[in-house]
Amino acid sequence: MNPVSLPSLLPLLAILTPLLGAIALAVLGHHRRVLAPLALASSGLCLGLVVVLVATVRQGFAPEVALMQLAPPMRIELSVDALGALFALTICGLFPLALVYALKFLADDPHLRRFLAFALAAQGLMLGVAFAANLITLFAFYELFSLISYPLIVHDRSPRALAAGLKYIVYIMVGGVFILTGIIVIYALAGDLAFVPGGLLDPQTAAAPALLAWVCLVAGFGVKAALMPLHGWVADAHPAAPPPFSAVLSGVMVAAGSFGILRVLFEIFGANLLGELGVMPWLATVAGLSAVLAGALAIGEDEFKRRLAYSTVSQMAYVTLAIAMLSELALVGALVHISHHAFIKGGLFFAAGLIVAVTGLKKVSQFDGLARRMPATAVLLTLLALAMIGVPPLSGFLSKWLLGVGLIEAGGLLPLGVLVAGTLLAAAYLWPVIFRIWLPAEQVQRADSPMAGQPKWMLMVLAASVVITIVLGLAASLPGLPLELARLAAAQLLGANG
Repeated sequence: MNPVSLPSLLPLLAILTPLLGAIALAVLGHHRRVLAPLALASSGLCLGLVVVLVATVRQGFAPEVALMQLAPPMRIELSVDALGALFALTICGLFPLALVYALKFLADDPHLRRFLAFALAAQGLMLGVAFAANLITLFAFYELFSLISYPLIVHDRSPRALAAGLKYIVYIMVGGVFILTGIIVIYALAGDLAFVPGGLLDPQTAAAPALLAWVCLVAGFGVKAALMPLHGWVADAHPAAPPPFSAVLSGVMVAAGSFGILRVLFEIFGANLLGELGVMPWLATVAGLSAVLAGALAIGEDEFKRRLAYSTVSQMAYVTLAIAMLSELALVGALVHISHHAFIKGGLFFAAGLIVAVTGLKKVSQFDGLARRMPATAVLLTLLALAMIGVPPLSGFLSKWLLGVGLIEAGGLLPLGVLVAGTLLAAAYLWPVIFRIWLPAEQVQRADSPMAGQPKWMLMVLAASVVITIVLGLAASLPGLPLELARLAAAQLLGANG
């Protein structure tokens, strides 16, 4: 059934909670002992509100609230459907882990308060993306969270971070121009910007302006989704950012681009018009090439975080490939993969940061015998790497299984071959990591390290991401988890009534 609209302030409260937490940190954060309680309470309360919204969506309702009217009929409105609930749950599941991690990793950083405040603001603005009821609302929150990510990427103000931040902001601004152009064309065609299950535009819309809008919107959101050749900022921004933000950047912020593409394709254009335009095979080709080429590039990267960054480009390309199939089953796999990938990749970046914190090592070639020095981290990192490769019964296997079944049903052997090739490449760039950390070694290499001992809170966050990965693999059918929400969302996006 299509959801029933339900007037509610809950979506607005969920967005405001971390934003108000960020303001509180800015005002009161000079008292260092209040940093952790304020940050974790704000993020945790936000998660609680999102859980309530998920329960509401599962009952067949769509909580919504109108905030303001910019100019008729352009309105800033929020509405929570199954797709938004799934993305919001993923965002609010990963952010508290990143904040706990940051409190330890950046414990001696004089700018910890600034980091926490901007991170909370990013969480709130990302929820605005998840809950956007129309294209102008999505664009407003999308651009705001993209801009507020800049100080998090350049947090340590090193030359490398500043260079990565400059490249990031150039890409994002150019992408924003494309999105705005597409929005103007859509408004000219439809006289509205609302998200409509099955598509806002009439299937008989003139091909030339519709094609122009499609190119602009897919290219604009494709910058954040890291579609090749729009991915240039990713491999620099991920290693430059502090590990707690790298986890968020790779886990949910790149996925926001895929989320934007989903909204535009299925709720602005609609499957029927996309079929008439004949553009989806081109999108599938770009996504397939991105998946394979990024996986190949990851193999050649010695710095662990850069290897993981290219992995993100490859993994998110699977999502776009599945979207391009215009198939409900493939779409379910894409949505599940967005959520599962967030916790797997977030955990891998947590592991990378923990290794840096304890040993100072950043390159895979230096990891020989790391299990001797950090056995718990080695076990957890191994499990996450296996999950990313797609080894059962971990969550990465489930999402790739769903993707594979959906791809072969909708597109035949070629799209499935892309998924298989990408999986083999994932094994090629992650297996050396597993092999090296368990390789017997007389003495583990050590570089300058900011910490001594094993930071237990960082290790607990890493363990939590592994537990989530295992649960999402073994208990995927439980109510309220990504698989159920993905099935609801896929049916709604395609305009199904049952």
